Amino acid sequence: MNSFEDFYKSMGFTEYPFSTFTTENEKGKEKELFVSPSCYSPIIQNYKEKNTILLTGDRGTGKTAILLDFIRNTDLTKTLYCRIEDYSKLRENYSLTEFYKFLITNISVTLFEKLSVSQKRINKLTDDEKVLLSYLLKNFVPVVSKRLLKTKIENIQIPKYKRFITKLFNRSRPILNYGATTGGVFIEEYLTKHFKALPPIDREINIKDFFPELPLTVDEDFETIEVGFQLLNDLVEIIYKMGFDRVICLLDKLDEDSRLENDAEYISSFVEPILTDNKLLLNDKLQLIISLWVTPFNYLLDKVRTQKHYCPKLQWDKNDLEKALNERLKTYSNSKISDYKSLFSNEYTDIEFEQIFHLSNSNPRDLWHLFDKLFYTQHALNSNSENITLNALNVAIERFVLDFNYFEYYPKKKNARANSMDFYSYTAHLLKLDDYIFTKNQLNEQAGTGGSTNNYVIGMEKIGLIVKHSQEGGIVSYRISDPKVKYALINGISIERKQ
Repeated sequence: MNSFEDFYKSMGFTEYPFSTFTTENEKGKEKELFVSPSCYSPIIQNYKEKNTILLTGDRGTGKTAILLDFIRNTDLTKTLYCRIEDYSKLRENYSLTEFYKFLITNISVTLFEKLSVSQKRINKLTDDEKVLLSYLLKNFVPVVSKRLLKTKIENIQIPKYKRFITKLFNRSRPILNYGATTGGVFIEEYLTKHFKALPPIDREINIKDFFPELPLTVDEDFETIEVGFQLLNDLVEIIYKMGFDRVICLLDKLDEDSRLENDAEYISSFVEPILTDNKLLLNDKLQLIISLWVTPFNYLLDKVRTQKHYCPKLQWDKNDLEKALNERLKTYSNSKISDYKSLFSNEYTDIEFEQIFHLSNSNPRDLWHLFDKLFYTQHALNSNSENITLNALNVAIERFVLDFNYFEYYPKKKNARANSMDFYSYTAHLLKLDDYIFTKNQLNEQAGTGGSTNNYVIGMEKIGLIVKHSQEGGIVSYRISDPKVKYALINGISIERKQ
């Protein structure tokens, strides 16, 4: 029996292409693996035009890959690019003032990282602007010690030549004072020797301080400045003054803060102050890019000015997925494999390929997981095979449906009780239906939902598990939208919560 490594290498791969499922774990290959979906052209256009972007999409649709491509399309020598992924310093019920402080802190930290290798930029500032920069350093940037803070403020407010001359003088003081003192003693001894009437000299000689230390005086007595939109604007203005021609703040993974526990409604409350601050979103000096899971974003559609702001949703059609898959195979096989169909036996027809892509739910990550199941299933059935045979398909699909982590894509309530309604509770009712298209009456009759039927339908719609299908004579039909649940219903598979 061949090992799994021997198995996939016999198919032409140098590395296994389906061991990683996130852009973060594909370091070194991000550029080669990146394939833009057909909806990408207006997105990158808005990015280049420096517009605020509220980028949404289901998990696994490549939002982070898009953000990395933004960076590749940016001149980082002229751009201050602040990327934020950690929100632990923000309280769960933060105020807008606290968010501005959080934003100013992150941008300031990024700015001082840039200045650490390009301090000449500070010379372009006026004295007042240097004082403001010192204020930001003292109040918003973590510094190890007060002494280091004082040195950094000196570097901002005092020109380099002046610091050099002052430090050189202060280091030379002991020699200068010694020379002046011994010179004075020599004169005194000369006078005593030639003028006998003078009193004798005290032989205990102390070095006199003829040249006192020159202080480097800086302004550290700052007035309290209100933290808010104006201070953020002032910060952005001095960034431009220092020679940057673009300031970008990217808020990524807002929905992945562990405190929010994947509760879409709670996540929407967490991000609402940001997404409804139109003054911030319309700031023409600071470009904001906000990446967010689409489900909590949908909770805010009545509050976010989606007609005013650019709010693209990442979507993949079959052609997009085929391109992304082929590029992945090419990257992990040193260009030996460029067509996914070559991995399969001649038994496969367009019907089977269509089924694979349908089950991927227009999601690249789902497609990678399904291919992972196909490879492992084929290895278990016949490790000597050099392609994926037809008898591996249904086994792999069933494993894909049963092993799938549905809570990654479907929200659950924070601190929910064991009997509260979530994906698994809803699915248990849906799998009792005769068909994946149904009415409320059919749900009640076939799944026994009783007086809770209406609440179930509203709840399932909210998390995207079902959608409205049609309406005839006032009767609304609904459709199960997740192809994995449809497959389970048609094939009599029970989807149960993992213990």
